[in-house]
Amino acid sequence: MKTSLYPEHVKLCARIVDFHGWDMPVWYTGIKDEHMATRESSGLFDASHMGEIFVSGKHCTAFLNRILTRDVSSMKPGKVYYTFFLNDKAGIIDDLTVYCIEEQERYMLCVNASNIPVDLNWIHEQNKEKAVIEDKSPQTALIALQGPGSAEILKTCMDFDLEDLRYFTFCKINSPEYGDLMISKTGYTGAGGVEIFLAAENSSPLWRSFVDAGATPCGLGARDTLRLEMGYPLHGNDIDETTTPLEAQLDFAIDMSKNDFIGKESLAAQTSKGLSRRLFGVELLEKGIPRQGYHCLKAGQEVGIITSGSISPVLGHGIALAYLDNSVHEDEEIAVLVRSKLIRAKVKRPPFVKGTISK
Repeated sequence: MKTSLYPEHVKLCARIVDFHGWDMPVWYTGIKDEHMATRESSGLFDASHMGEIFVSGKHCTAFLNRILTRDVSSMKPGKVYYTFFLNDKAGIIDDLTVYCIEEQERYMLCVNASNIPVDLNWIHEQNKEKAVIEDKSPQTALIALQGPGSAEILKTCMDFDLEDLRYFTFCKINSPEYGDLMISKTGYTGAGGVEIFLAAENSSPLWRSFVDAGATPCGLGARDTLRLEMGYPLHGNDIDETTTPLEAQLDFAIDMSKNDFIGKESLAAQTSKGLSRRLFGVELLEKGIPRQGYHCLKAGQEVGIITSGSISPVLGHGIALAYLDNSVHEDEEIAVLVRSKLIRAKVKRPPFVKGTISK
């Protein structure tokens, strides 16, 4: 599959790879260059492979409150929440963002690209309230303009003042050049900026205007190292149906005070019993590259496993996320087994570098 921006990636000589069935750019000029451009100026990402599912109708709020971990009943138009779909055992089916379009009447769910079919099937199966569910992913593009230089580019290209938006809010505007837009002050980089939803047929002109204004096109490689520096989890690596939000230390996205939602009982039981493992950051103190599946040891005993890892372009050394058992605590020193060699590392709570926005 190809996004509406695929021709733009080809024109820019991007290296294209298969990403869960999508032909996506992994890099243009290089991961490190694109990473640092986003941290220091502005990076431009095609996120059009993500899914956009609209939920509306008389009982849509009750429906979403039952299938999501956040209380959407208090959301006002223009508000965004980070939340989860959980199974009965509180395993994470997907992590997503929910947008309140019309209070109590219409919402949009932005879900992970690889999970669109699974999420849609699950949503329909759970729809006892008979909410109206519309998958608008095929006709929707998503462009992420990220980094401290985003505000200037938005002002130049769209006469849009980013300071008018607060974090995790969005606004809807109509542009003569690009049609109806949803501009959201969110992102997956921790560098600030916006994510813009628009009709797929209008995406190329907007993309080109940002490039012409100085934004650096970035691929999946930089997207991954940027999110890793912030400690943002990646579904399929750091979170999945075998992990819970409590284990991933993402309890801020759970409203246990609201009425029952799928997985709530299991979360309460896990809280009562206590966690056997938690997702931590791991920062290497010696040369080496931590990779998914590498083992973590303490006093010669295995205490966990790496779920995501790379070299931080900002720090210049290895960083990772790892599930570590409850014998390990923040600021402790452990070892990571890298190619048969034990590398000293320190346990810490992300972010690894200073950011400006949370997922």
